[in-house]
Amino acid sequence: MPRFPRRALLAAAPLALAATAARAQDAVADWPARPIRLIAPYPPGGQTDIVSRYLAERLRGVLPQPLVVDNRAGAQGMIGTQFALSQPADGYTVLYINASLSLVNPIIHANPGYDTQRDMMPAVQFGTAALVLTVRPDRGLKTLADLIALARRRPGELTYASFGIGSASHLYGSMLERAAGVQMTHVPYRGSAPAVLDVVAGNAFLSINDEAVSVPQIRDGRLVALAVTGPARLETLPDVPTFLEQGFGGGLTQLGFNGLVFRTGTSPAIVRRFADAVLSVLNTPEGRQRLREMGLIPTGLGPDQFAAQLRADAPGWAQAARESGARVE
Repeated sequence: MPRFPRRALLAAAPLALAATAARAQDAVADWPARPIRLIAPYPPGGQTDIVSRYLAERLRGVLPQPLVVDNRAGAQGMIGTQFALSQPADGYTVLYINASLSLVNPIIHANPGYDTQRDMMPAVQFGTAALVLTVRPDRGLKTLADLIALARRRPGELTYASFGIGSASHLYGSMLERAAGVQMTHVPYRGSAPAVLDVVAGNAFLSINDEAVSVPQIRDGRLVALAVTGPARLETLPDVPTFLEQGFGGGLTQLGFNGLVFRTGTSPAIVRRFADAVLSVLNTPEGRQRLREMGLIPTGLGPDQFAAQLRADAPGWAQAARESGARVE
């Protein structure tokens, strides 16, 4: 084996480092050189899928490469999340997150397989989100008080469908049980769409679920809304009172959110370029209107703002998780 003088090796080291840095700079400058995969960690038909596919369509022509939606559902979104965060930090895998995935799962699950602050690099927050409590019209319930009175008469009999164990949907149901002093039976689903559809079918009694999948069923007369989460009524359901208006505050006033993150270690320049592209289509009158139609209250936060908002929201969702009593070992 040939031997090289120590002085020659030391002299070559800066050149090697410079070459590596140059290649990294080229990769950033050329991004995106191939399609970008957007991991939607819930099944098709729910809010995550609807918003993801809208973005993929609107970003055509804005980015030189397509955004390809990849649904990877299961384990309350953790399968898709773990997959996305296991991919190279090269800017070609972006993950759709919400409050459940980023701020609740790491608290209620003994081993979620990721740490939000350590593993996620925020790119853009589209908006905040409230959930809607719905039942079938033939249940004969007109108000939240009617539902609570029924639950007290039939402890443990009423089922509430959520979009997963430890999801915001689950937490809101658990918090309502505790606040109202009632007992219901939780039935978790693999996403918001199947949960709502089973309420429509009569297989579950109620659900506290995404506005995007609930409102169409309400407008078609298949469901009625009794309450909404968050501090204020929804533009799409102005006649439906909040939980707070009906005497239930605490975690039931907490709003969720939707956004996109990269794996930590991704070039900040790539993250910024991607965020700018997304915000260029969302921070328009048409973009904001479409977000409202998809059940979101537009916020349009870039990387630094979204990171700060995640930190600010974490204590409230931690408290909500504790109030719910949910725990998955």
